[in-house]
Amino acid sequence: MTVTKPSNAKYLSLLGALASLALGCGDGSGTTDAGNVQIFVEAEDTIPNGLSAGMGEENILDGWNVKYSRFVIAIGNFRASRSDATDKLTAPGVYVLDLMNVPAGGYIVHTWNGVEATRWDRFGFDLPNAGADAKALEPTTDADKALLVDNKASVYIEGEIDNGTTKKTFKWALPAGTSFDDCADENGLAGFAVPAGGSVAIKPTIHGDHWFFNSVTAGVELTERYAQYIADSDLDMDGETTIAELQAVKDADLAKAFPADKYNLSGVVIESAYDYVLAQARTLGDFQGEGECPTRGELP
Repeated sequence: MTVTKPSNAKYLSLLGALASLALGCGDGSGTTDAGNVQIFVEAEDTIPNGLSAGMGEENILDGWNVKYSRFVIAIGNFRASRSDATDKLTAPGVYVLDLMNVPAGGYIVHTWNGVEATRWDRFGFDLPNAGADAKALEPTTDADKALLVDNKASVYIEGEIDNGTTKKTFKWALPAGTSFDDCADENGLAGFAVPAGGSVAIKPTIHGDHWFFNSVTAGVELTERYAQYIADSDLDMDGETTIAELQAVKDADLAKAFPADKYNLSGVVIESAYDYVLAQARTLGDFQGEGECPTRGELP
């Protein structure tokens, strides 16, 4: 059998066509060894659903039910890198999000396209004190944004505790700007893996129960939940516990609000009930649901 070889011109044309096909199968960067990373912000179900009194692992143990009516955060400055390379991914924007009204598809705050398909084992983000350049993502309103910007706060919450006979409300703007790094899932797997030719969703997760913890956690949340201190801090007994009242709960009153047989507050400086709330607000940022971001730093 005789094999007819193409002319040089036809051969070069064929090579060019094959190269074009190969590029078309990739991610647009000329390689199939890349994928995309979508960053979602997720609200723990304690935010829309509240917490119930009871003796279960995640109940409020001293008889109070908790319900939020407003829960607004500032989040941003997403970053990722690899411990085995100098590659970095950054997304420096800051967003204000209403976590009581998360859209059906979730808050997709950023997408990194054409990312090398490997494990990026370092991921972090900030819950910063909001500035005027922060962007409110729908259905978050400008009024929500103002609650943070006007108070130079990273989180704003409104809600109530109710034990069946007594109700106490609270409205707290908390300037608890914090960076969260070295995020890992609940199994301790650091960062995220990018699939070749596909996408991975990563989820910074905001928890809504930390100011009820009986310890300030830095890792796995082995803790109990109490709410009596909020009721005790309503010093004028008008039904609302304010920031000013939390700041006034000191010394003997502080020891009464956080008794040593229920609370372990070692490792943090707590000189008032407000310090306790602020310290807990600096732990709200988690990862992929129940994963942790143990490296934290205070932000101005």
